[in-house]
Amino acid sequence: MGSEGISPDLRRFLESKYTLIPRDEGERIVQNMMDLLVTGTDTKQTLQTFFDRTMRFIFRHFGFAEVAIGLKEMDADVWRYVAAFGFRKEVEAELFKTRYDRDDMYSQDRYPNIKTGRFSELNVAEGLPEAETGMYDRPFRWRSKRTSYEDFLPGDFLDFWILDEKREIIGWIEVSGPVDNKQPSRTTVRWLELLASMCSEILRCRHLD
Repeated sequence: MGSEGISPDLRRFLESKYTLIPRDEGERIVQNMMDLLVTGTDTKQTLQTFFDRTMRFIFRHFGFAEVAIGLKEMDADVWRYVAAFGFRKEVEAELFKTRYDRDDMYSQDRYPNIKTGRFSELNVAEGLPEAETGMYDRPFRWRSKRTSYEDFLPGDFLDFWILDEKREIIGWIEVSGPVDNKQPSRTTVRWLELLASMCSEILRCRHLD
């Protein structure tokens, strides 16, 4: 370029093209996921703070009114909820009392599900055990009829798996109660799988401290 350097017009054009200000929802999601990654890898921040921000991120960008996060206990084959957002207090209390064993987490018999991706599964109300009905925020509607395959009913929920290096389940993100009462888009499912994969890396780095 000789001695002239970068022209002001070129600089303005490129700085405008690559501005850090998000220009659409996809860019806002990416920016907020990057912020979450910073929080998750900052050892001065607690995992609870990271989980709380993650749940609010899911609500804000993907419209799920109910979000929960669970983890495996370090020294036993026991999985339990450790964070919840959007539930009534009595429902939240039921969630936190619940414990799952290995068959609960891996067996199709106890919780029949439909694969929605490499790291996600959809559990529909029709296959939900009777004992679980008290864990949903709209029990009076939980037997709602599915009038369309696109309906997302009370009792339907999506799980996104948080895995260790051996592909064992060390946690999960669970979402339900979409504000439009419809099955989420494929794009939404892929975004949330990416988020769960990011959580996997964060938990591995932090050794579940």
